[in-house]
Amino acid sequence: MDTKTLTFTMMLVAGALALVTVILALYRREKHLTIYAAGFVTAMFSFLLFMGQGTLSSWLSVIAANLLLLFFYLSLAWGLRTWAEIPRTWPGRFNVYILVWLGVLLPATYLWDSYLARATVSSVLIVVVTGEFLFAVSRTKREVSTVIHRAAWLIGLGLIACHVIRIGLLWLPQNAEASLLSNNVVSSFTFIFTIFFSILWTGLILITDAASLVKELSLKNEVLEALATTDKLTGLSNRHLLETTILSEMDRSLRYSQPLSLVMLDLDHFKRVNDTWGHETGDLVLKTTASRILSSIRGPDSVFRWGGEEFVILLPHTNLEGGCILAEKIRQTIEAEPFPTVGPVTASFGVAEWKPQESREHWFKQVDQALYRAKNGGRNQVVRWNSEDTLPIALVKLEWRTEWESGNTGIDNQHRRLLEIANGLLDHSLTSQNKAVLTGLFQELLDDVLQHFAEEERVLQTVKYPEAEHHAELHRQLVTEAVVLRDQFLKGETDATSFFNYLVGKVVIGHLLTADVKFFPYTRADSRASTSRS
Repeated sequence: MDTKTLTFTMMLVAGALALVTVILALYRREKHLTIYAAGFVTAMFSFLLFMGQGTLSSWLSVIAANLLLLFFYLSLAWGLRTWAEIPRTWPGRFNVYILVWLGVLLPATYLWDSYLARATVSSVLIVVVTGEFLFAVSRTKREVSTVIHRAAWLIGLGLIACHVIRIGLLWLPQNAEASLLSNNVVSSFTFIFTIFFSILWTGLILITDAASLVKELSLKNEVLEALATTDKLTGLSNRHLLETTILSEMDRSLRYSQPLSLVMLDLDHFKRVNDTWGHETGDLVLKTTASRILSSIRGPDSVFRWGGEEFVILLPHTNLEGGCILAEKIRQTIEAEPFPTVGPVTASFGVAEWKPQESREHWFKQVDQALYRAKNGGRNQVVRWNSEDTLPIALVKLEWRTEWESGNTGIDNQHRRLLEIANGLLDHSLTSQNKAVLTGLFQELLDDVLQHFAEEERVLQTVKYPEAEHHAELHRQLVTEAVVLRDQFLKGETDATSFFNYLVGKVVIGHLLTADVKFFPYTRADSRASTSRS
């Protein structure tokens, strides 16, 4: 076979492989790919210089060409060591290989011009450097699939075998006068397996890089999945996971005729913790609560953070009585030991058992109503939902709407908080006529309104809302009217419905929809400006 044609083919193949690795390195911008790309580029120039033997000087066609070829094989081991995170990616012995190669090349070119010596030492060094590649494969700290690991060993051992065969062919008597560009078996064999293994090396690099990307993507997906299903603060499962888990447990309960109960708990007066000691302390209380709940449940039970200071516990194979027993155990565990900084903290519990004929939504309303009864009945207690209990006839719920978002996180959170309190007040006012309890709930909502108004006025000054003073005057008028109505309610001069309608209808919802929406363009603009600055 014509060796000049093979040499030209090898140069074209090397050029194509160099282009592929360079594009990959530029796209991925990782050090090991840059090293591979540099190696394939030097291989291309090496084969180009080999073609110039007889035309170019020996310095270029022999010395430079052979050194570039050695660098190509060293770059394979160097790049792999970099990717495999092996210390000293370019060890000192690599420099020794280059010096040894120069020590043979120079006298074998200028003193006795022996192609046999150059070719033999070249193959020996390539075998040694390929061994360095296999050594890196065995030392990698990265997870490599069995298929890729075996493929790397097969390619490396295959190349070593070919060079051992080449050395044997070189020392046959009929090849004593051979040269690189001679039309003989040795040269043809050398060019063919060099082209073959160069393509295999490139394929292995691409496959390994793709496998690495797939692995990284898989790990990131696992992290994202964990973030999507885990509450960041407490480490508990979150509300999203509860939605899917509860349906599965309901199906299992129905299939095997096993009881299924739900516990919902809410920390008592948690807002005071945040207001008194700050949110960092409040977060510590939530994390400690989660830890105490986990220490009290059984293996099959699942704990979820429902939101804020509320937690939900799903109890498979547990009837209502068992759910109440566990809830009481958790209540005592939370109350038993004072929390750091805060001191004693208590919680209220609602418990309900699922009935096969009930929907998930209906079941949640039951446990939610039981929790409200626990809180409104004095807190720090467990209340069960009994079969004879009924939900309020008009269980209305005020839902937050996206168009109510002002762009200021603090104001929006406070608005949501007011809606939550209003919902709880509505639930209780429809099922209870206990004036003392209703008075306490009305006062709680009024206190939150006062705190919200003060914070809102501070924000409006910050964003330079031109109607800030007028808005503050509206706040004062609303509060004055609310206090008057509260006093009338206490004296029996007005009923709970009138007080409720004023607080919720005019102070919370009415004020939000008529007055607050006017400053939204200012708070939203301030939010966008803060985001762009960060």
